[in-house]
Amino acid sequence: MVDVRTKGATAESKIRDELRKATGLKWERTPGSGALDPKHGLKADLYVPGEYNYYAIECKHYKDSHINHLLINGKNPQLIEWIAQTFRQANQVNKKPLLVFKHDRSILYCAFTDLPESGYPFIFVNKNGYEFYVSSLSDYIEFNKPIFIK
Repeated sequence: MVDVRTKGATAESKIRDELRKATGLKWERTPGSGALDPKHGLKADLYVPGEYNYYAIECKHYKDSHINHLLINGKNPQLIEWIAQTFRQANQVNKKPLLVFKHDRSILYCAFTDLPESGYPFIFVNKNGYEFYVSSLSDYIEFNKPIFIK
């Protein structure tokens, strides 16, 4: 049986490494996996130490894909629970929300609120009061060129 904390830590490390490679920044896992009090300014799972971070980055890795029919007709889809957590944590520290997620044997995806640039595939989701876009993480970084730190 897979320990979910180990799987989560592994996902955070993989996403951290991908962000390091894609941005050249020295990303780290947030101590306590983002469970610190908001007064510390560190919520969510990843941050760049010693810098003002514009994003609260939450990481998720599950067995199955959560981009499916349940986004439309499911009462409380898993992706919406994840984005709700990401929005909540970002609001607590006055940062932009960014959810990075994957399922087994998939590429990294992200859910974000920035208006996407043209030239790459993305989807728009409006569910349970949340509005956001989803694309591959690599496309989001390449085309939107987000500024992660001050």
